[in-house]
Amino acid sequence: MDKITEFLAVAIGAITTMGGFLVKKLWSKVDSLEGQVDEQDRYIERNLLTKEDLMPIRDTLNLILQHLLEHRKTEGKDVHK
Repeated sequence: MDKITEFLAVAIGAITTMGGFLVKKLWSKVDSLEGQVDEQDRYIERNLLTKEDLMPIRDTLNLILQHLLEHRKTEGKDVHK
């Protein structure tokens, strides 16, 4: 009877130890993945463009378009004469 009790105690201890090891591994993996997600969120927020960031580009495109439309009016006419 003592051998059976001792075997059960060792088996329960081994199962508990393995369960604790697995839980610790899973939690460390979850923590690592949360850190990576947080880092990606910070990267996206740093590189997110706003309307104010795009205004100089829009102004430049409008200037180019205006120049092309003006050039179209004089197209076909010899301006250098």
